[in-house]
Amino acid sequence: MAIILATGSASGIGAAALHRMVQAGDKVVVHARANRDGAETTARQLRARGADVVTVIRDLAETRAGIDLVARTVDEFGSVDTLIHAAGFPVLAQIGEVERDVVVAAFNAITFSFFDLAAAATPHLVTSGNGRIVAVSTNNAHVFRMDYPVFPVSAAAKSALETTVRSLAVQLARSGVTVNAVVPGLIRKDHGEQFLTDEEWRRYAAVIPAGRIGTPEEVGAVIAFLASREASYVTGQIIHVNGGLI
Repeated sequence: MAIILATGSASGIGAAALHRMVQAGDKVVVHARANRDGAETTARQLRARGADVVTVIRDLAETRAGIDLVARTVDEFGSVDTLIHAAGFPVLAQIGEVERDVVVAAFNAITFSFFDLAAAATPHLVTSGNGRIVAVSTNNAHVFRMDYPVFPVSAAAKSALETTVRSLAVQLARSGVTVNAVVPGLIRKDHGEQFLTDEEWRRYAAVIPAGRIGTPEEVGAVIAFLASREASYVTGQIIHVNGGLI
């Protein structure tokens, strides 16, 4: 039985990871910032396979949101042994076009919330004997080209997230808790979550060596592996799932 807290799991990559991981008897907290319908849909699907699921709607940009999420998980299920941080905060505006408070909100939701989530969850992860932390970053923190979308605010916040993952991996390595990040490339998400036109999708797909856009399920499969017992010797890694774009 696993006790899983997954931020940003109402749809897209977070939901795909849960669908790949969750088994009968598992206990799961499905989190979303605002997508209540998506969270409830994911919860129903997981309950149908025998999982015990609660949903939490909370903006991770709010102070203490991460701490409160862990507390809610422990209140509901007694502990947490798997933390998946898939929440994002997409900011398309370029430097000079974006207000500072938006930048701060992005760092709060992506990076600072991860500090709080990890700090609050660590005692439980250590006690579990098989603690797993997997954070979801972005290819935009690694690929900077004229023929590829550049989102500087999200890239900066996710870069900070990755360095936090590596630091935490070293800190927790002797306790048996693994900490890794998955870096998706361009991923075709649920309808309504797209920020690119169909023509932009086609144009960007052409520069990816694999010649296509990825799917949430392909990223979710990697997250599920990193959260498994089989990944016990994988920690501190930043693993790209991007069709070969480097």
